[in-house]
Amino acid sequence: MNFFDFEHNPASLQVDELDFAVVTARQRDRHVDPAIADVLRVIHDKMGMHFVFASEVVVGAEPDPARELSDAAQWYLFGSAFCRDMVMPHWMLPDTPVPTGCFTVPVVLADGGVVGAVYAPRFAADAGREQHLLRQVELSSQLIARRIDERTRPAAVPPASGVTATITPFVEAQPQPAAAFAPQFQDAPRTWALAA
Repeated sequence: MNFFDFEHNPASLQVDELDFAVVTARQRDRHVDPAIADVLRVIHDKMGMHFVFASEVVVGAEPDPARELSDAAQWYLFGSAFCRDMVMPHWMLPDTPVPTGCFTVPVVLADGGVVGAVYAPRFAADAGREQHLLRQVELSSQLIARRIDERTRPAAVPPASGVTATITPFVEAQPQPAAAFAPQFQDAPRTWALAA
């Protein structure tokens, strides 16, 4: 889906085209990491909650799950109009109540970048459970962020210490009293083992 961002300045009118991908438990998008749809499907199957994820994408570019949202995209994604126009239709299912609003929680990676938003429907009948529902959306957002971090974080390389092996001596057991052991320890035959 495309949106236009009009930025007015005295010299010219700049128009930026913004593209977004929307993912649900039943709908994937090639621009969005498939792990996100998997998380949404588990939430739906295990908890009966139908959450939606939306993110800014660059059409024609390789998928980048860690792409940070632009300021304009954040303005759209966290505005009520985006939820009403682009997310709400995913909740309009036969024989289900119509949501009265939505929760919107950002997906924030370990480095602080915001890569998208998770949406959950609000219903008038759930007023007493709103804090619990909001907590579920927050936990889902954190799980999605963790999945993205795991896929995009470079593999940790152990620091080089210069040591590649350790040599540990094994002293053969002597059938003598402990008091007499110490003087003979220096002359005891030794077996060496190489432990990597």
